[in-house]
Formats: sequence, C-alpha cells, structure tokens
Amino acid sequence: MTTAPAPLTPNPLQLRSLQRRPVAARMRRWLQAEGSLTRHLTRASGRVQVQVLQQGSDALWPEEARALRRQPFQQAGSAHVRTVLLWCGPAGQERPAVLARSAVLAPQSRLRWRGLRGLGDKPLAQLLFDTPHIHRSPLRWHHDAAHSPAARHVLQLWQRHAPGDTAMLPRQGVWRRSSVFDINGARILVTEWFAPEVFDWPPPK
Repeated sequence: MTTAPAPLTPNPLQLRSLQRRPVAARMRRWLQAEGSLTRHLTRASGRVQVQVLQQGSDALWPEEARALRRQPFQQAGSAHVRTVLLWCGPAGQERPAVLARSAVLAPQSRLRWRGLRGLGDKPLAQLLFDTPHIHRSPLRWHHDAAHSPAARHVLQLWQRHAPGDTAMLPRQGVWRRSSVFDINGARILVTEWFAPEVFDWPPPK
C-alpha cells in the first residue's frame, strides 16, 4: 500500500535547520529571506548577473532524489539540472555571491517546468515567482563542511569559474539553503550556496 506524499507548506515560509549549528542573526536573515533571492541581492549590491555553468541531463544527488520523491538513481539523464553563479555589484566590480543548482525530473523539464530549459542567462526567479499556483516548501538551511562532497563540488566550480576571486571561497565550508517549488505535483528543488561576504551585506527586508 502506497502512502500519498505530504502536501507542501505554502508561504509564509518557515526556516528549518537540518543540523544543530549556531547561526548569527546576520546570516539567518539571508538564509530565511522570503521571495526572490535575486531581488534581495540586487537591492543589496545594485546589480546581479547570471552565469550559467552547467545545464542539461545529470544524475540526481540522493538528497535531491528524496526532495523530488524519487529513488536516487545514479545514472546520467535521470534529471534536468541547471547550475548558475550569481555575480553581484556594479559593472566592472562584480563579485561571485551565490552558486545555485536547480534539479527537476527529466520528464517534468519537458512539461510543467519546460521554461527552465529556455531561461538562458535570465534569473530562475522570473520563472518561479511569475508563475501562478506555485507552492513553496519551507526553507531548509545547512552548513556543508569543507570536506563534504557537496562543499567540494561547489568549491571546485567556484574556483574554476571565478579564479580571480579565490578570496571569496568559503574555505571553512559553505552555507546553503534549499526549498522545493511545486505545481500540481511537479517539483523543482532549488539549492543556493552563499559566499561568506553576502552575510555582511544589508539584509533583506
């Protein structure tokens, strides 16, 4: 007998920790910020540019598979994944601020979430927050230790695509947050890793 999946919790968002680790108030305000992260970053830094690092068929990470309610198949092609780096600041002074990964089951990337394939260098927020009837799960936050697979993956991408900004690398690990967006059972998981500098910027209102 199968059990129906629990419904997602709509906004207002609730912050849930995946581990017991102290979080400074300045960090918490970013990790639990509702609405579009791109919009918050624009207000804090003046300008946001999207650099697409990877997009296409890929294997789901186990945590992604659980969030999308799918067995963690490890073969390539089980999902459509988009990874971007958000650069913030005035022209000529941009700094890498957030690395974001969006994962959706491959069939849904051609149906409910087909808009993901044609985003190009536009922010994902244009799709998520301009589409009616989307429900968002509670935000979850987590600190990935420097030796963890997720942190190593993020830091490798960061170093490869922003080699001139190695001072921005979160060498003691990296904070991330994640949430699931749902349209009638079609889900996309969005995970965002923050450069440490972001937590010193004016917090979202």
